[in-house]
Amino acid sequence: MKKLFTQTVALLFVAILSFNAQTTNAQETTKTSNEKTLTATFKGLNVSDNFKFEFNNGEAIVFHDEAKSSPSKISLFDEGLIGERFTIFYKWVDVMLFENGEATGETMKVKRIYNIMPANNSYQRPDVLVTSNEQ
Repeated sequence: MKKLFTQTVALLFVAILSFNAQTTNAQETTKTSNEKTLTATFKGLNVSDNFKFEFNNGEAIVFHDEAKSSPSKISLFDEGLIGERFTIFYKWVDVMLFENGEATGETMKVKRIYNIMPANNSYQRPDVLVTSNEQ
């Protein structure tokens, strides 16, 4: 009886470990395949309070918001950052649409920033803390 119990516990342990490894790999693959990176100059907020950036060729790109889970401590609401170049890590996500404070049940695809860091490593603003994207 003790041997059967030990084998059952060992089998259960291996099954849980195997399931956990499969789940972790699937999440990492999804994260990597959906995340995009670009480098652009911050231009501030547009009239819709979205974050506007501009490439060297003058083409603009707008981001809806920043992920709450972003490891960066940079706040794009800081007007002192306008004109600075950043490397931006983002994903397309669905956000719920609201009308008069009520969810409409409809969604819209937008770009969400998941991390942001200065484009150059010699960023010298002491009032801005930047963390690495490596985890």
